[in-house]
Amino acid sequence: MQSVRIIEIPKIKAVFSGPLSSKEKLEKFIKWFSGYHASLKGELFPRDFMWYNERMNVREWFYALPPNADLQQITDYEIVDLPSGLYAAASCLNADLDGAEDWLSTRQEINDWVQKSDKFDLYVNGEGREERYPMFHIVSPGWMMEKGISIEDLYVPIVEKGE
Repeated sequence: MQSVRIIEIPKIKAVFSGPLSSKEKLEKFIKWFSGYHASLKGELFPRDFMWYNERMNVREWFYALPPNADLQQITDYEIVDLPSGLYAAASCLNADLDGAEDWLSTRQEINDWVQKSDKFDLYVNGEGREERYPMFHIVSPGWMMEKGISIEDLYVPIVEKGE
């Protein structure tokens, strides 16, 4: 890991996959968001975020909608607020390439960095708090995966100390 970045994800609407408890549900959401994303003009960054919901023991996927999205077009999925707030982020290999070895190592390095920080704490889910987990998305072009190149950004939820 080269460096940790601090980013803030704003409150924006997102399409929510719901629990991805089967391969069919996963493939259906990939097909939907890939088609939707391809229809947008001039997109520079990925809009999808996946996490593992530790409370429910299942993967879930969000697709952050652009400000001008026509919500009436989205009928198969729930529209929710993307989990917002501060995140410590770093890049790592796509977990599918190495059995998540680099992902886990990068997550631990981010956790260590935050714990040593005098400005931030790791976010802890709790009653009355928005549910937030580490999440990621692939940032390298999809066509590079067949060449063994796939990089993802990993986002670990944090808060300022004292919050």
